[in-house]
This record gives sequence, C-alpha cells and structure tokens, in this order.
Amino acid sequence: MAEGFVLLIIGMVTVFGFLQLMVSTMNLSAKFFIKLAERHPEPSAAAAAPSMDLTGIAIAIAAAKSKTR
Repeated sequence: MAEGFVLLIIGMVTVFGFLQLMVSTMNLSAKFFIKLAERHPEPSAAAAAPSMDLTGIAIAIAAAKSKTR
C-alpha cells in the first residue's frame, strides 16, 4: 500500500514539474517573439502586393457548382 502512495506522489510531482517547465518555456518564447516582432515590423498595407480581381475565380466556382447539381 505504501509503495502505491510513493508511486502516486512521484507521478504527480513528475507531471507537475513537466507542466511548470512547459508553461515557463511558453512564456519565455512569447517574450522572445514579442521582442523579435518589434525588431522586424510587418510591411505596411500600401507596400503589399496589389489586390487581385477575383471575378474569374467566382465565375469558375459558380460554373462548377451548377454542373454538380
């Protein structure tokens, strides 16, 4: 009976330690990526590629849907 409790405590401490390690790692990586994002800002919308005309794609999708009905 005592061996079971020892095994229970060891298992619970192991899981708790792993969860603490995982949460700490996630917090540190979040801080790292926030700093990284400040160093490399996203390009502005004006510098992005021009928008595409999607009417041809919409026509092709509508044609495909009409054939399957």
